[in-house]
Amino acid sequence: MVEPPTGEGQQRADRLRLNLAVAGAVAPGQGTEVIVHNLSVSGVLIETAADLMMGQDITIALPEAGDVVASVVWQSERLYGCRFRQPLPRAALSAARLRNPLPSDFDPADRAEADTDADAEETLGARLRRLRQARGLSLAGLAQAAGLSKPSIWAWENGTTTPRRTSLLALARALDVPEQQLSGVAAMVGLRASARAEADAESDMLKVEIAAARRRIALAAGVDAASVRIMIEL
Repeated sequence: MVEPPTGEGQQRADRLRLNLAVAGAVAPGQGTEVIVHNLSVSGVLIETAADLMMGQDITIALPEAGDVVASVVWQSERLYGCRFRQPLPRAALSAARLRNPLPSDFDPADRAEADTDADAEETLGARLRRLRQARGLSLAGLAQAAGLSKPSIWAWENGTTTPRRTSLLALARALDVPEQQLSGVAAMVGLRASARAEADAESDMLKVEIAAARRRIALAAGVDAASVRIMIEL
């Protein structure tokens, strides 16, 4: 589900869960029924029998907003996450809430998150490759969208290395998914373990450098290394 660039709590507050049937069109004269499951000022989650492709535009008739154009940014079976060309007026959100006959019993936008337990054995690399391919992105395309290098993404997908937290966040933004969906519970444990290992390795290297510097200073000063104190200001 596409969300406006605000805090996570505000995103949740601004996103409406709906079960609203509206008219849609993929081309002039090619109408289709659309069910709106989620709505925000920047995007919409719809369900339709129309066969849409990544990047394809669809026109949706929303209360108070009229015909609005949205582009498909992700797809899962008959569910399509779309981004509006222009932000939706907040009055349209209020009108949609009033027009909504009955809230959905479930939120399809959370379906992928709910699959985390079922896919617990899926590795981070496999999940990254699956999400990338589902959005029709090549390695180079995802690298460009995330501001990362193609070799790094290839290595992450193949399990050669593990991305740092900053890289993981960049990938999640580029794929338009929550960080938890991309990382998974098991992967988050792996990332934390990897971060601890990196921190321990850096600490060990620093200790070695300090010990070597202490010996060099002691030799130059003609004193015992135990009497040399090194202070680091941060």
